[in-house]
Amino acid sequence: MSSQDALKLKDLGNQAFQAGKFEEAVSFFTQAIEINPQDHVFFSNRSGSYSSLQKYEEALEDATMCVALKPDWAKGY
Repeated sequence: MSSQDALKLKDLGNQAFQAGKFEEAVSFFTQAIEINPQDHVFFSNRSGSYSSLQKYEEALEDATMCVALKPDWAKGY
């Protein structure tokens, strides 16, 4: 799979998130991360999805990874 596939999965995750389908969003963001584990946005978005599911430990893990990948990106914090 390519980085374009990962971006399509991110878009699907964003759509699911906006529709309140947080489990589905987590699934799409996880698939995107499997393709490109260096993209900080994927971790940030999945963190938000986990937080919406009240899975705060998972959200913190992803936020930590996001900041590790891109420490100057304020949204990661």
